[in-house]
Amino acid sequence: MEYSSTKVKVADCFGTPPSSFPWPSTQWADSLAKCARINKSLSEHALDVLYRYDPPLMKVLEILCPTRLDDEEWVFTEHIGPSHWNRFRHYSSRVRSIAIVNQWPNPLSQESILTLTTTIPRGEPLLPFMNSLHWEEIDESSAPLVLFLLHEKVKEVILSVTGRQSDDLDHGTFLGNMARRAPNLEDLHFWVMGERVSENAAKEVVDAVNSLPDLRNLDVFASIVSSDLLQAISSRQHLETFWASSFGPEKLEKLEEADVAHVMTSDVAAHQKFPRLREVSIPSFFFTKIGLEPPFLTSLISLHIDCNCLLADIPIFLPNVSRTCTRLRHFSMSIEKNVEPGFTLTMDMVRPLLNLKRIERLIIDTPSPPLLDDYDLSEFATAYPRLRHFELSPRAQGAPLAKSPTLAALIPFAANCTNLISIGIYMDASIPPPPLELDEPIFSSKFEVIHVLCCKITDHRSVVDFLTYILPSCADLRLSGYSHQLRYIEAEEDLADFFPDATSDDELLPESIVFRKEWEEAISLLDSLKWTRAALAKQRAEIQRLTSKPSSVGE
Repeated sequence: MEYSSTKVKVADCFGTPPSSFPWPSTQWADSLAKCARINKSLSEHALDVLYRYDPPLMKVLEILCPTRLDDEEWVFTEHIGPSHWNRFRHYSSRVRSIAIVNQWPNPLSQESILTLTTTIPRGEPLLPFMNSLHWEEIDESSAPLVLFLLHEKVKEVILSVTGRQSDDLDHGTFLGNMARRAPNLEDLHFWVMGERVSENAAKEVVDAVNSLPDLRNLDVFASIVSSDLLQAISSRQHLETFWASSFGPEKLEKLEEADVAHVMTSDVAAHQKFPRLREVSIPSFFFTKIGLEPPFLTSLISLHIDCNCLLADIPIFLPNVSRTCTRLRHFSMSIEKNVEPGFTLTMDMVRPLLNLKRIERLIIDTPSPPLLDDYDLSEFATAYPRLRHFELSPRAQGAPLAKSPTLAALIPFAANCTNLISIGIYMDASIPPPPLELDEPIFSSKFEVIHVLCCKITDHRSVVDFLTYILPSCADLRLSGYSHQLRYIEAEEDLADFFPDATSDDELLPESIVFRKEWEEAISLLDSLKWTRAALAKQRAEIQRLTSKPSSVGE
């Protein structure tokens, strides 16, 4: 029986819809007993639903032995013997994943952890079929229990450890023990929450990676990445993703057959370095200080770079990236606000990216306006026939520079990018847009949204008049505080939680607040014209029909 259908049946027994299935719940014991009285098989299914995915760990341990709080720690209240373990197996074998996310306020005492490790039958894991462990903010007291939970069948670990000065957890030793306990890991996420990192962590993460032959996905904090680690992961035959940054590329809608064929059929001898690597998110200093060489990244499909070093390095590594990572479909680059005050992005810096002909998503975020004009933007529009999402400094603040894109920069994208779904550019929308005729190119019916925030705008009515002509009737104008083409390193976290709301004045300059409010007026006006825009779309369709009719008659 499929697990989803089982959940529905058990939920019917509980009198609860599947989407709101209770765990934990005050009716838990009564409901489970109700299922058991009805049918033994249904009782088994109920246990599967309750314990299979992310049950509260203390609830699981309390099946083994009752517990009580003693000085803010959980302790077992009975001596654990063979009968306890025999009963526990009926439940422990059902667990497939455990997640401790902000729900471990009272740890299991060290004495009780020792009891677990010394009384469990030899060679038997605590949760023998668990394949995924997610534990946030591991510290010295919880680390032994985390390691005890690991075993050979665990495929995924998502761990963050504390980095407080008061914490004595040795990150390197923990990493080494983790790799030995779970040698078949495929997904490893290891992050330090704080400033302090153990001195041996950089060496131990290299040893850990070298001992994990099946590793497919690796996420680690940047400060323990070294040239030795890059050398280690370059030889991992199955490695597909490598992140050393908090943000990175959103998953592509689909992986093309050509991409799979290139990665899977390539001669490993010809691609000794990173043979199957598809997705990378890294700080820019990896290229300059650690020695990451773009020629090793020929199989990449998605690349995100956090620029947190001297921005004079951009003209050094971008040409190498564009010359060697020719299969890229996603490229994004974020420049942090306080890295280099007064930095200005120029066309000479980003022109190498025009070589990436397979690009579908190009995202460049800068805190200040770029020094580019409409012609520069048109080069991107004509270089990327497959373009779906394009963002160039849409959230930049400050006055336009001597060269600045205007609303006219949108026209080449409408004319050339028939697959475009969204666009966001810093532009001086105070410059009157050119008049458009009904038969001029407009964005295709696939187009959905223009992202704006606080670039210069003085007359929202003239802007909306222009957009009414160039946009399809269903497209929107939208305030955007972050790029929707990026994601946070932990998939379940919403990227919106890390940025101020787009309608908030937080972190905005006074003039930027004025411009944002004018854009809000533009959004409201454009929304109110939906019937007018629909009628205009019909007019265009009729013009297109009439202009194409003579040629069809001639045939």
